[in-house]
Amino acid sequence: MCLQLPVLLLAALLLFSSCNKKEGTDFDGPKTKVRAVQSEKPTIKESEQLAAQIESELILFAQRIVSGDLPDSFSDNENWSQLSNRFLNSSEQSRNVKVSVFEIRHERSTIQTVARMEMKARLNNQNYFGLITQFESTWSKNEDGQLKVLKIGDPEQTVLNESPVLWFRDETDRLTAKEPTFAEHLSRGLDFWLKRIESIHGIDAFINNGMALGDFDGDGRDDIYVCQPGGLPNRLFLHQADNTILEAPKKTGANYLDHTSAALFIDIDNDGDQDLTLATPSGIVLLENDKHQSFIRRGILQTDEVDCHSLSATDFDLDGNLDLLITFALGSRSLDNDSSFRFDDARDGGSNQLFRGHGKWSFSEVTALSGLSEGNDRHSLAASWHDYDLDGDPDLYIANDYGQNQLYRNDVRDGSRLFSEIANEIGIEDRGAGMSVSWADYNRDGLPDLYVGNMYSNAGKRITGLSGFMPKNKEELTKHYRRFAKGNTLFKQEKNGAFIDSGPATTMGRWAWSSVFADLNNDGWEDLIVANGYITGPRPDDL
Repeated sequence: MCLQLPVLLLAALLLFSSCNKKEGTDFDGPKTKVRAVQSEKPTIKESEQLAAQIESELILFAQRIVSGDLPDSFSDNENWSQLSNRFLNSSEQSRNVKVSVFEIRHERSTIQTVARMEMKARLNNQNYFGLITQFESTWSKNEDGQLKVLKIGDPEQTVLNESPVLWFRDETDRLTAKEPTFAEHLSRGLDFWLKRIESIHGIDAFINNGMALGDFDGDGRDDIYVCQPGGLPNRLFLHQADNTILEAPKKTGANYLDHTSAALFIDIDNDGDQDLTLATPSGIVLLENDKHQSFIRRGILQTDEVDCHSLSATDFDLDGNLDLLITFALGSRSLDNDSSFRFDDARDGGSNQLFRGHGKWSFSEVTALSGLSEGNDRHSLAASWHDYDLDGDPDLYIANDYGQNQLYRNDVRDGSRLFSEIANEIGIEDRGAGMSVSWADYNRDGLPDLYVGNMYSNAGKRITGLSGFMPKNKEELTKHYRRFAKGNTLFKQEKNGAFIDSGPATTMGRWAWSSVFADLNNDGWEDLIVANGYITGPRPDDL
């Protein structure tokens, strides 16, 4: 179910310019005086200071673009001129610019930067207009420490949008205005709580905590359940009619204090309301929704591991009862000193477990009986159920860190439900740093396609692509290194049931922690949302 909190979405994306680098243009803009860097290898702090100064200069450049006052030296630059002309009919009060320098390289006499620019405005036709672009720039400093821009390159990877609706808008302050808990608890960073809660409760800097969406109170609006580390209560926020949120009363019993790494709203007892499952160190807690008033604990599923990473549910055996899959990235074997870790084929992860539901809050562990024990020793970060072969039963794809992913086909053999691992057979093993998985028929040919989120590294792609990269490596190992830096993969399903890599168009999703298909603009085509992290900083050696 989709969260119904109001957000204004991006309506259309148009590719404006190619990614080919072109000759830049001199810029006759202002000059800024900064302290000269004396050493050939400046410190991180010096690089950050320099990046901040360059950002301020580029903001002035961006402001001239949106105001139509393009520097004379740019008048012959078609790409920058076109961008500037698009803003001529915009409201001056609505213009907004943002510039971020995310790469800075110190050469002998110059400074090379790569920057990201965002510009937005409201046009006279009342449409919103905005762009995001990336470009290079070259700077120099004289003996007095004076900083001057020598060249600003053409805009690259430019995305334009003109629409009656704005892109995305941060609604946090408005949504939480009536709920003091958000400011008192969730708005504070982890460092704040690490200094105030004893580690014995389970709070740690290396934790994973999730959230779940579901209609707890049966009013037709999705509510939000937020998981927390040990020592902090979980929070259930109820979605109000005015599109604000309020925390549910304590009598609901939702505010568990145990470390909770995952949560899932599902109707376990088939009574039409949303029950709740929680992953805790004690096991998987089963909570019944009691007439939209409170949660009643119905039991705990004991697992072989304690560090659950994700929960998912489906009726894999088609008996009318939901079944639960628990994935574990780390497990008991991960701490084994005798364990041999391999980045391309790690086999020291946790053991995922499948619990078959029998109704009346009864479950039995059937991992081995169902065939899911094959390859069940990897670092599993995400799992998704989908009937990829359209035979009427749900199949299972698991994204694993440090190695191959797995597709378990759901079959009937000798009257029993058994899974067969066939990822390599049909071309979707995608050996890398799997962190998310999402299914959709993106090309509308009637066949489900697959998107896998992975690690992306621009520097890694450049280094592993060198002809002299680790020459003593075996070809297969070098291939794995290159795959690790490649990024995300969109697999297109062919009519014969095999999958092919659709190409580089969707690889650059950065470090893709999560991803999901959704038709954002209701045009009948599945769009793709990728949540990522680890933004490159202004260090010359930053990867």
